[in-house]
Amino acid sequence: MNRIASALILFALSCAVAFAHTDQYFDKTPGPHHGRMRMAGPYHLELVAAGDEITLYVTDHGNEPVDTTGGSAKVIITSGKKKRYVLILGPAGDNQLRGSGDFKLSKASVASVLIALPGQDPQRAKFNLSATAKAAKRSHRR
Repeated sequence: MNRIASALILFALSCAVAFAHTDQYFDKTPGPHHGRMRMAGPYHLELVAAGDEITLYVTDHGNEPVDTTGGSAKVIITSGKKKRYVLILGPAGDNQLRGSGDFKLSKASVASVLIALPGQDPQRAKFNLSATAKAAKRSHRR
């Protein structure tokens, strides 16, 4: 009976962890750098837009930094019906990928991210940047 109870407890905990990583969970939880969070395969990604710069922070499911040396990311931002911007991000130390370029965010901007780290399968995530843009503008002014 103890084995069954232990198995049920482990199953319940794994379900709670899986539920905690939904987009709805991340929409309600600000990232450590005040960006938007998403899960992409084995990673938690935090996308921060400030000025003309995009920074992508990469952690594992335990929120431990993931080394981004040799990695890259492609970010496609769509703002409105006809505005589309593409930025390429490169390693920026520790668990960061960063790039800059000419882009404008609207209330309904969406960023599609493709991240590739050495020895790992590429992963995709989609971010709604409207709230990120507001937070980034406030922190960028300080």
